[in-house]
Amino acid sequence: HNEMEKGMDRRRAAVPVLLMGRYTGKTCRLILMLVMTASFFVAELVSGYVGNSIALVSDSFSMLSDVLALCVGLVTGRLSHQRRRCPGASYGCGRAEVVGALCNAVFLAALYFTILMEALQRLARPESISNATLILVVGAIGLAVNLVGLLVFQDWACCCGRGSPNLLVLND
Repeated sequence: HNEMEKGMDRRRAAVPVLLMGRYTGKTCRLILMLVMTASFFVAELVSGYVGNSIALVSDSFSMLSDVLALCVGLVTGRLSHQRRRCPGASYGCGRAEVVGALCNAVFLAALYFTILMEALQRLARPESISNATLILVVGAIGLAVNLVGLLVFQDWACCCGRGSPNLLVLND
């Protein structure tokens, strides 16, 4: 009877491994949001240029920042949890997250400065929006993608114990 219970426990434990492969739930969440955000980045960028909307174009580049941050999170998460540390990394592989966050912050600062300059130019020389319905629909879908991201990363400890993806989503 005890052997039968052990066999059932092994089969139950194998189900999540089959569904997620070699990734943990945290990594699957990051990959899911990476795919959703990257695909919507392209849709928003194209719609922004078609509709001549600075709001959609700027939000698409904000989504690009999220894509880069999620990629950095995936890479640095793997680096910081390596069992074998590199002897040449005197600062430590665990600090890769900090360096990744710094790179993302520099990218965001440059992005928002560029958006500010474009917005000031548009204030000086206003341009008409060609398809307001398209912009409204794509903007609403963008909001939905951000809300899904907030729900996916609802437990604040899902990424590196700090909940940084939620801060990315709330930033949008």
